[in-house]
Amino acid sequence: MPFPQVNTANMRQRRKQNGGSMRHKNAARLLLVLMAGAIAAGCGSSDSESGTAADSPPAVTRTPPDDATDPSADASPDQSSATSLPPGAEPGLDDINDDGEPDPTCGTQDFGAGLVIRIPCDIGGYAHEPEEGTRLIEGSLYRLPGPDNIDLTGISGENLSARHADGTALFILVFNSDNLFATGSDVIGSTDTLDATIRLINSQFSAGEIQVRGHTDATGAVRGNQTLSENRARVVQQYLLDHAVSATAVTAVGLGSTQPLTEEANPDGSPDPEGQRFNRRVEIVVRLPG
Repeated sequence: MPFPQVNTANMRQRRKQNGGSMRHKNAARLLLVLMAGAIAAGCGSSDSESGTAADSPPAVTRTPPDDATDPSADASPDQSSATSLPPGAEPGLDDINDDGEPDPTCGTQDFGAGLVIRIPCDIGGYAHEPEEGTRLIEGSLYRLPGPDNIDLTGISGENLSARHADGTALFILVFNSDNLFATGSDVIGSTDTLDATIRLINSQFSAGEIQVRGHTDATGAVRGNQTLSENRARVVQQYLLDHAVSATAVTAVGLGSTQPLTEEANPDGSPDPEGQRFNRRVEIVVRLPG
């Protein structure tokens, strides 16, 4: 509140008129003391409705708790683990390297026809080695890991395991179509691989959704390769259905030569017949129930 103004000129005039007596001087001093007390009482804060002046509170220095400077101290276990992931990575769902912790994934890859797969960050440590010295192309589906405890007896191919972008578990069988079809044909020769595949799916991967994917190498006409891949996929689809494969759905798609696994030319530019053969294949993708 504003301080009251004291008219000291009038006070000096009164002291002169009274002869500057000690009594009036003392009275003046007393008046000033009383006014100073009134000012202090009027401007001070009170701690009760009676108006008793309160002492000014001491300054408070707040000391943060010991863990206040550690941003991860109050983080939940999930948050703490998330901060330790590589940049751009997401928590994984599978312990691929058997170290007791799910392996993180670093993005997804689209392999066509709706097959979008989460890619493990340390994918180089799990890649399958192609056969006969062929070389995997960059981003090859064949570099995905595969379980070692799957009995592939009677199946001329390899198995892969993966996760769809939505987290659904996938089991993938890759087998060379030369073991099923004659060159340029969509008529099944030996059914041994398909019969063994049906037994495996029914015993370990039943009640999933199956997509049969046909592929060719890049030799020949693009249109002819596309048609051949579609026809072979449909023939395998029908064989699975006719022989009671356990699945909620079986679909077929042909991808021609658009999704190769291996290089089809040597470093000097000459054709690599083994790379071409490796790309002529049928894949059976089982999308497992959740």
